[in-house]
Amino acid sequence: MSPAPAADASVRPARPGDEAAVARIQVDSWIAALGERLGPRRHSAFDLASVEAGWAAAIVQPPTPGHQVLVALAGDRIVGFAAVAPPRDIIALEVAPDQRRRGHGSRLLSAVVDHLRSHGADEMRLWALEKDKVRSDYLRSVGFAEAGMRRELDGPGISIPEQLWHATV
Repeated sequence: MSPAPAADASVRPARPGDEAAVARIQVDSWIAALGERLGPRRHSAFDLASVEAGWAAAIVQPPTPGHQVLVALAGDRIVGFAAVAPPRDIIALEVAPDQRRRGHGSRLLSAVVDHLRSHGADEMRLWALEKDKVRSDYLRSVGFAEAGMRRELDGPGISIPEQLWHATV
């Protein structure tokens, strides 16, 4: 009898050692979305080591037992991630720009919904970059709507406007 084939696309909880891939995906996604606003310094605009340290802490020492970082895999390569904070917040939902439109975001979102439901959620919300058309189109396609709230984050020499999205679980 031959061994069962391994799934080539999956989602699992993040574990120590995943933080470098998670940080790289986040920074690459931000660079892809912010593009021209970052100007010529786009590849040096974000402190990758600091982003990585933040994700290492979130994976190893989440603020509550309900906080979770999940990673999407293509084979054994991390190609996306999500971070959730019950009862209803999606802190991050990112897929590497070169891995989009392959179902990784949908698999991550499904795992996020399961996790939030298990913590009593009946709705979820997510802050997303305001002018990220790719993300806006995706969020609309999976049932999110704009919540009518906006905020600005301090970025690397720029302000980064975000809008709040929400959906039922």
